[in-house]
Amino acid sequence: MGWPELSWLFMLCWFLSFPCFRALGDDAEASVKILKAPRAFSKLNMATFEFQVLAGGNVNSCTNCSISCKLDSGPESDCGASKISYQGLQDGNHTFEVCINGSQRVGCATYTWTVDTIPPTAYITASKVFTNALNVSVNISFTEPCTGGGGFGCSSVNACNLLVYGAGQVIPSSFTVLEPNLKYTILVDLSPSVLYGRVILVMDRNFCTDTAGNRFTRAANSSFFVHFDRRNVFVDLRIHIPEKLLQLNNEIRTVTATNNDDNLKFYMYFSEPILNSSAEILNSLNTSQGVLLPISGESLGNRKFGFQVANLSSIAVVTIGFLSNSIISRPGTSVSPIAPVTFLYDSQRFAVRLSTSSNIRTKEHSIPISIKFMKPVFDFNSSFLSISGGHLQGFHEISRSKYIAEIKADDDVLTVSIPQDVTGDVAGNKNLASNILQVRHYSVPTISSVISAFATACFLATSLVAGLLTLSTASLLSAGAFSRPSPLLTAEPTRNLFNCMAYSGFCTV
Repeated sequence: MGWPELSWLFMLCWFLSFPCFRALGDDAEASVKILKAPRAFSKLNMATFEFQVLAGGNVNSCTNCSISCKLDSGPESDCGASKISYQGLQDGNHTFEVCINGSQRVGCATYTWTVDTIPPTAYITASKVFTNALNVSVNISFTEPCTGGGGFGCSSVNACNLLVYGAGQVIPSSFTVLEPNLKYTILVDLSPSVLYGRVILVMDRNFCTDTAGNRFTRAANSSFFVHFDRRNVFVDLRIHIPEKLLQLNNEIRTVTATNNDDNLKFYMYFSEPILNSSAEILNSLNTSQGVLLPISGESLGNRKFGFQVANLSSIAVVTIGFLSNSIISRPGTSVSPIAPVTFLYDSQRFAVRLSTSSNIRTKEHSIPISIKFMKPVFDFNSSFLSISGGHLQGFHEISRSKYIAEIKADDDVLTVSIPQDVTGDVAGNKNLASNILQVRHYSVPTISSVISAFATACFLATSLVAGLLTLSTASLLSAGAFSRPSPLLTAEPTRNLFNCMAYSGFCTV
């Protein structure tokens, strides 16, 4: 081949190879520019990116370049349309990367931003939920800075982002920043003219935004209730022991008594829930007899506590006292004092004694029976008497422990008794059986009565005659009708009198 042919061949190859070098040159000069991206802090969980490719200063002049996109650590994807969108992004930091690929990697562009879809909120707490004070300290804690729109502030009662509903208001002069843009404290005044009630503390609505643009939203803890109560706290000591009226020394008194161990339980009901435990209340109680033991059960929100008196003797007068100054209610008020409670515990049965003022052997038809109980009794009447050989004529109550029954004898032997368990004392104990009282009754024959009456008449007549004779004799002697006294005149009347007395006694017998 000659020189001219070689020259033309060389020129043809050079001409054909020029686009290849140009492409490589285009790749070497290509770059990518992100035109559209989300905000550095975005409240959206989606993002759209738009970008353009530059090669040698010309837009989209890289004809043989491939473009890939990648989000965070995910796989690469083709994005030759110069636009891509992502949905359902999680809260947190994200990185987007777009790269141009030619015969070799030429260049990439990256973008980093933060997704924050959670709106800011604040939590309210107070120094006390229940109080009797005139004000309460309130703390406000934000979950994140919320400075857009002016942030949290409280310059006056009417310009405060902490709202107060009820008998109270904020004290703006007490507003303090504990941690900038995050924590604050302020005092809330509780009206002194209101004895008890509650105030509701609530955060304002939509008063600020966070960096991502989320508006403030109330949460469950963005409100708080403060209960105030300055009333006196009372306690009612209830003991389930029956009361009865009893006459003592001509005075009617109320007596609380029992013989049942189950009745030794008592309960304390407080008008307000208290802060003390059952053990602390037990330490504030005292008893004159026995010991006190706690009873487990429903406390009704720390308002009810039960106890029992144990280890008592068979008869005991029990007094339960309560030291109330150490017991504090939930708002902080001491419990008002109460009077001690006194009751009688008596588990002994009692005896009853029957007696009569008549002789054991008598001719009287009406026989009085005295009934003496060792304790005052209740609901005793004549129907509880067991009578044999006679019938009841009268029944009288002298006192709660003494009764009189009049019984007429019908037979030679009258028997009276009181069975056991027919009546009870003030504590509920039943009586023991009484002694059995027997009275023998006899009657005098009619002839004996006639003779006795005749003898009595003779005795009275003789006595009268003897008296008159003695007076007459004495008068005659003093007048001198007789020269000397005659023993027969003065002694015989007296002797006749004694003879008549002896005869009358014999006749009566």
